[in-house]
Amino acid sequence: MQSSRAVLSQQQPATRLQPSRGSAVVPSASAPVAEPPFLRRPILFEPNSVQPDPAGRDMVKRATTWLREHRGARVLIVGSCDSSGSETCTHTLAEGRGATIQKLLRVSGISSDQIVGVKGWEKVDGGCRLGDVKCQQSYRSVRIFMASSMATGEKP
Repeated sequence: MQSSRAVLSQQQPATRLQPSRGSAVVPSASAPVAEPPFLRRPILFEPNSVQPDPAGRDMVKRATTWLREHRGARVLIVGSCDSSGSETCTHTLAEGRGATIQKLLRVSGISSDQIVGVKGWEKVDGGCRLGDVKCQQSYRSVRIFMASSMATGEKP
């Protein structure tokens, strides 16, 4: 009977397997880190609400997953509003939206160390034409920005 060391030394070197169509490819350790899903897509809200809409809730889940996988990442949460209310009311609503997303991330297990701040935009939109619903909706949102992170791919 051969020892396990002898069996291992007799094995052929591992060959690179080519994935078949439709199969998943697992990235190697040297593969670049995937871009956070929240960098290109805001978390959207209904008018006069601090609760994200269904697509916004999905984006929060995706952001949570990414942040769990990248514990060294640090983010800034920034809420915004359309210009349909007074500037004071709008700023308060924008901050409330940011605070809601912070709370949802923390309840989902994201460390407070990963969230460097929450704020509302200082200025409301001015570029939307009256009745341009799509434009106004883009301002009823929270955006998550990368503040800093550890070296790419590094996990504490």
